[in-house]
Amino acid sequence: MKLQTIRTLTNLATLRKKPVPNFQFECRRYFIAVAAIVLSLHVAFASSGRAAERSWRAGVARTKITPDGSYWMGGYASRKRPSEGTLQDLYAKAIAIDDASGSRVVIVTTDLLVITRDLGEAVKRRAAEKYKLPPSRVLLNCSHTHCGPEIRLYRGSLHNIPTDLARKMHAYVKQLEDKLVKLVGDAIANQKSARLSYAESQAAFAVNRRNNRAADVPRLRKEGKLIGPVDHSVPVLKVTDAEGQVVAILFGYACHNTIMSFYQTSGDYAGFAQQYIEEKHPQAVAMFVMGAGGDQNPEPRRKVEYLHQYGRALADAVETALDAPGREVSGSLRAALAEAPLEFQPHADLGTLQEQTKSSNQYERWKANFVLSELDAGRRISRQYGLPIQAVAFGDDLMMVAIGGECVVDYSVRTKLRYARNGGPAVWVAGYSNDVFGYLPTLRVLQEGGYEGGGHMIYTKFPGPFTDTIEERVFETLDRLVREMGPQP
Repeated sequence: MKLQTIRTLTNLATLRKKPVPNFQFECRRYFIAVAAIVLSLHVAFASSGRAAERSWRAGVARTKITPDGSYWMGGYASRKRPSEGTLQDLYAKAIAIDDASGSRVVIVTTDLLVITRDLGEAVKRRAAEKYKLPPSRVLLNCSHTHCGPEIRLYRGSLHNIPTDLARKMHAYVKQLEDKLVKLVGDAIANQKSARLSYAESQAAFAVNRRNNRAADVPRLRKEGKLIGPVDHSVPVLKVTDAEGQVVAILFGYACHNTIMSFYQTSGDYAGFAQQYIEEKHPQAVAMFVMGAGGDQNPEPRRKVEYLHQYGRALADAVETALDAPGREVSGSLRAALAEAPLEFQPHADLGTLQEQTKSSNQYERWKANFVLSELDAGRRISRQYGLPIQAVAFGDDLMMVAIGGECVVDYSVRTKLRYARNGGPAVWVAGYSNDVFGYLPTLRVLQEGGYEGGGHMIYTKFPGPFTDTIEERVFETLDRLVREMGPQP
């Protein structure tokens, strides 16, 4: 359009050099054309501004989810007594985002150890009934703090949690479900015109715990000799209102929230990072999205000062991303959800299980007794498990991939290599989403064994470990979801 304007003015300037039958008429004609072009430019730019303002709607909400009084904590099987006070409250937060056509996605983040399958399905079912949101349009993520409540109800009997505290755990989970459903509605009710932009930064405190002994980390870091795959990226989605005020900051990191193992309530480093961000941006809600940190630890740890140090480091990384130009996010929302059909190896035979009931390892005893009681009751120990995998596309600018379970960092590395392309959407990998049943190893980790490879199964109700089809089935399902969403219309 600018080129046409230049051509018009050039043609007009040359008219006096050429014989024209009616010069005044031609002048009027060209001036009218120029005026029309200028007017159309003004309308186009104004319309573009209005379209940008109206391209998204977003609303945020939060609610406190710290249990009342003393409770049984989740995250460390070695704990022998209930909680003893609160260092930091726990929160659930939600953001509801609509595109210009009214297509909607709600992301819920929680300062919790896990999202169980039962809880995730109940919240999604009620959100569908109450807010007309299909399950693919609700994404539930947990920070995996180890200083919050145990909500895996089957552990009440499996781990011999005292009866009064087990009863309290059941009541808390019911209240939590109600709070999360209401939270979704509150976020929707708070929606306003918004703009979205995406940027990434880095934070370096996560260490691959499978490849580096905790005691050696300070020396190895100083010498630059830490080994093993990591994902130090800090993805940040900034949401601003029509006046340019920041209303929400979604950010992620791939690392366990396991700095402390004490008996006080805390959101760990992620909780303090959210606190520091909200202190700097008091009008905004900061939401932490846990990444693929199943084999990543913050190191060093086990001191309260590290809660503040790593929380500040992550908050500073978020600020760096907020200050960057960022990538404007536009277009339509698409989402897809499916279950990857995973398969466990069979449980031990009856003779081995009976021997294990006499083990000196209490968790081996508990697991063996659990499996035998299920078999005695005529219940089959299923070897199949449907792992929820979800993908959300924000136009052609950003794709968030949410994988259930405690997925190891290989899933983040491989997903980005698989889908991130120059000029294509940025890829954000969230683990610990929708159903956190236990660890999700890749084939490499499964074959190497160890805690994440299958050793942790002793603390769960599942037979385990997985079969060697695990990684293949995850990516087959994810490929299908990406094809289902398709490109930006």
